[in-house]
Amino acid sequence: MKKLLTLLLTLSLVASLFIGCGSKEETAEETSNDTTKEETTTETKEETTEEADVVTTASIVTEGSALIPALSADGAWLAATLNDIEVADEIVVDGQFENREVIDRKLALYTQDEDHNITAQFTLTAPKMTVKSENFRITGGTFKGDVYVEAPGFKLDKSSTVDGNIYFASKELMDSFVVTETSKVTGQIYIDGVDVVTTASITTDVNTLVNGLKADGFWLVAALNNMTTNEEIVVDGEFIHREEVARKLALYTQDEERNVTASFTLTAPKLIVKSENFKLQGGTFVGDVIVEANGFHIVNGTVEGNVYFTSQEYMDSMVEDETGSVTGEIAVQ
Repeated sequence: MKKLLTLLLTLSLVASLFIGCGSKEETAEETSNDTTKEETTTETKEETTEEADVVTTASIVTEGSALIPALSADGAWLAATLNDIEVADEIVVDGQFENREVIDRKLALYTQDEDHNITAQFTLTAPKMTVKSENFRITGGTFKGDVYVEAPGFKLDKSSTVDGNIYFASKELMDSFVVTETSKVTGQIYIDGVDVVTTASITTDVNTLVNGLKADGFWLVAALNNMTTNEEIVVDGEFIHREEVARKLALYTQDEERNVTASFTLTAPKLIVKSENFKLQGGTFVGDVIVEANGFHIVNGTVEGNVYFTSQEYMDSMVEDETGSVTGEIAVQ
């Protein structure tokens, strides 16, 4: 409550500052013999414009009825909440806005102190959020619901969470998705309505990644940031991709031409491989790998640890690739 009162007092001071400056100028001019009605009218218009600029720069809200228009095409580049908010209607983020001469749009679900340390984080709940604004970012807090992205540059920033699924209208839009190491998506990430349950799991959450590699998971699991878990990871089950037995963990992102745009690190005590033809591609796995199946393969990636095979047969079936590396030993255990 103290922070809220402080913020409200600050906003009141800002408004008073603009109004106060205008009053002083008008009083000074009224005492001057050279003041005219036309000059006074012009001055009043300038003051109105200044006050309007303050209003349109940011929208700080406490209710859903104010937040929805703040994120519309007629809203502000920055919308910030001061508490948890729940709305029954879809939220549409629309319009193009600039911040410091750069296209930018921000939803801040947090408060911070003067040193930019987060002091409180909030939850925004809605059935759906559709993003049509370029470079829109959710900063801090949690959005509870599904997000549909129809514009490039969507970003999860400052420990923000989407407690739901994210649906990108195209692969190009997903390729432009940016997520910080401390942000996450608890659900699945889909592209153009594809990549449903049996196809792939693209995630920012280590628990989702671990579950995706289980026997009832996905043939492809892809990470979008660095991840760490204190539990061993088990890759299990047989999966078919393009009519062949295959399983893949991708620790990287790539562009349309398949150029790697980012590589990530997955850290765990052990990675136990029970799936045939499992491929560890891109990035770095920190920990030991225990292989209990044929066809283990490292491509453009690194195992920062040892690779142990439970039989000579499994070791002999390892697919050698000069782009893959192991910092420890490779042996039958």
